[in-house]
Amino acid sequence: MTPAELQNLLISLLPAAVPGIEAAEPWPARPYGLAVTAKDAGTVYWTITGASNTAPAAADGEKLAEQPTPDLPGGGKAPVAEIEQALLTALAASERKGTAVRAERYSTCPTPPGFRYGATVDFTDGWRLFATCVGTARRGEKLAEHRHYKPDEAV
Repeated sequence: MTPAELQNLLISLLPAAVPGIEAAEPWPARPYGLAVTAKDAGTVYWTITGASNTAPAAADGEKLAEQPTPDLPGGGKAPVAEIEQALLTALAASERKGTAVRAERYSTCPTPPGFRYGATVDFTDGWRLFATCVGTARRGEKLAEHRHYKPDEAV
């Protein structure tokens, strides 16, 4: 499963598979960007990257078939860890759930791999995909751009 396929799958599945998710849509500021909005809460912005031709990892991570549904309470602020869980819950609800062999949430790792929120998912076709939280925005606000990243400036 490529990053584009995962992005499209999550966009189609999240609102239907996870109670409390209002919308999942492309976020054009990043390649394979994803904006997930919780009802009565904020938006969490993700970027999806990946590597192909990796050997499927041993099944020592969280099994997608065993993913709990997150508790999305609302209240204006985006619950990032709960939306992180929602990504895996949506994958578990997918018809293609058998293609994923391992999933690991960063927020539940004793030592997260460089990012506080995100997930690594290994697929049977040899793809290892990474969904990484880029930022959040409260309800009705926009994501503050990082000082070093201005989409209008030439690189």
